[in-house]
Order: sequence, then C-alpha cells, then structure tokens
Amino acid sequence: MDRVFQIFITSTDADLKDERQAVSNTLAKAGYMPAGMESFPVTDQQQLDYIKRIIDRSDYYIMIVGRRYGSLSGDELTFTENAFEYTQSKGIPILAFLPENPGGIACGTESEAPLKERLDAFKARLKTSRIVESWSNENDLCMKVVMAVATAVNLKPGVGWIRGDQAINPKLLQELEKLRIENTDLRQKLADLDSDKSSPRSTPDGLADPVAVELLIYRTEEGTPDKVSHPILLGDLFAGLYGHLLKSPSEAYVRELIGFWYRQKLHISDYCELSDRSTIVIRDKLEALGLIKSRSIIAGFSNHIAWSLTEKGRRFPESGNIPIGHSGSET
Repeated sequence: MDRVFQIFITSTDADLKDERQAVSNTLAKAGYMPAGMESFPVTDQQQLDYIKRIIDRSDYYIMIVGRRYGSLSGDELTFTENAFEYTQSKGIPILAFLPENPGGIACGTESEAPLKERLDAFKARLKTSRIVESWSNENDLCMKVVMAVATAVNLKPGVGWIRGDQAINPKLLQELEKLRIENTDLRQKLADLDSDKSSPRSTPDGLADPVAVELLIYRTEEGTPDKVSHPILLGDLFAGLYGHLLKSPSEAYVRELIGFWYRQKLHISDYCELSDRSTIVIRDKLEALGLIKSRSIIAGFSNHIAWSLTEKGRRFPESGNIPIGHSGSET
C-alpha cells in the first residue's frame, strides 16, 4: 500500500516564515504531507498542547534555525524548543538545518546576550546524534530538506498515512490471524504425535548443529551497522533462551537478548543485535524441530512476532552453556 509521510516543519523564529513556506511547498510537490506552525499559531499553553497532537501524527520533524532564538514561553523556553523537547521524547526523527553563514540570512540578529547564548546552546544540542545540514539560502534549504527527508525515509521509515479504501479491514486481519494460529496448532499436534515419546528428554536431532549467526554492531546512531558472523550451537542457543521463551517474548526482544550476550562475550561497547536474516534462520530451525511456535500479534495498524515454547519444547529443561540475559525490560 502507498503511504504518505507527514512532516512537521518549524523554526526558531517567526522571521523565517518565507523559508518555512518554501520548504512546505517543496515537500508537498515531492509527495509528502507538510504540517507546521503556520496553521497553528502558538500563543499559549493550550495551543501548544494542540500542536503536540499534530506532532504525534507526524513521521518526521524539521527544525530550521536562523539568527534569532525567538520569544520565551512561561518556562523560559521558546514555544519552538518546547515542541522540540516533546518531539525528542516521542522518538520522532528530527532533521535539523542550521545556517551556513548566519550573516547572510535576511532576518534580524538576536541582540540580547542571554537570548544569543540560548540560541548557541540550542544549536549545539541539535548537532548531537541526528541528521544535520547547513543552508545558505532558500533554494539551498529546500533542496537539502528534500534530500534529508528521503534519506530518513530509507533509514527509518515512518508509519505514514494510507487511503481509507486501501486499508486492510482489521476484522479480516483478525480472522486470518485466528486461522493461522489454528493451523499452526494443528500442525504442532501432528508433529507431537509423530515424535518419539519413549525418551521425551532426549536431545532432538538438529540441536547439535552449529549455526553461524550474523550480528549487527552499531558504531554510530545513524551510520550503517557493521556485520560480524559468529558460530554457535543451536542447542546452546535454545537452552540459553529457554527461560525467556516461557514468557513468549517478541522477536525483537530475542534479537536484543542475543546481541546483549555477544556484547558481553566479545567485550563490545556499542549497541549490538542479531540481524533479521539470522533471526529468521534460527526461528525457522527451532520451529522445524517443534521446539517453538511463532505468532503475529496485531495492535492497531502495526504488528510484531512473538516466540513461545511448544509442549515439546517445554520438555527440555533449561540447561546449556549460555546464560543469555538482558538488563532492559522485555517488550
């Protein structure tokens, strides 16, 4: 289904109205859905709360900086910086555009020293761990915004909007999921009937097979992760995950668990997780052995895969060489 991404556009000062409008028009021509403060003038906290609801529906947030910090709100921050703080707390990608040559911008310069210090501090914050571009004029700004948004869409696709006539009926999805679960359960029961019940605690064929797992190591937040391959016995991996599988974790959490263990084993300080390809390989192998079953959980327009032990899998008590654990919360 085709999706249209909504982009919230704001700036540090009202004097950049022409630049914001040009960016909005450019993004609309490129097929995006621009939204911004032009339609929602912020003069009090109630209107700021309304803008937060618009930000909640947006996929990306564009911050244009000029030469002024803007007027302060009640808590000694500009309304724009308040909106920025909120966007950051929601995990929405922020694309910042700072002036390449502030003296060449037509709008005025911040004359008060305290406000200039706040503006400099805000610029420094924007340069930390996010896409940042410099701009010299209106045309340069529009071109760099479109390129930065396209890059962000590739790196971290948003939820986006779809036409109502293209959306899948949630009731149909629920029926399909119900049938899929019933089909999986029937297949599992048939597999259990065919299995050898005489030695329920014997190790099934396949768990002694080595598996080369691919790890993704993120050296920087926005960069491409390094790919590192390490061998592991499937039986050791299953034994290490056994206690977590009792709680039917999400597949994303399993990826983090294995990555967290390898961080400790390989003394890696950067964030590490199992690759999508290795996750699917391991899931398929454990399902083929009848030790786990996976199911898709639908929540609104999003869904995720959860792993859980089968009756056959529960007959193999937790053991092995890998105490796979995690310091975070299970999701």
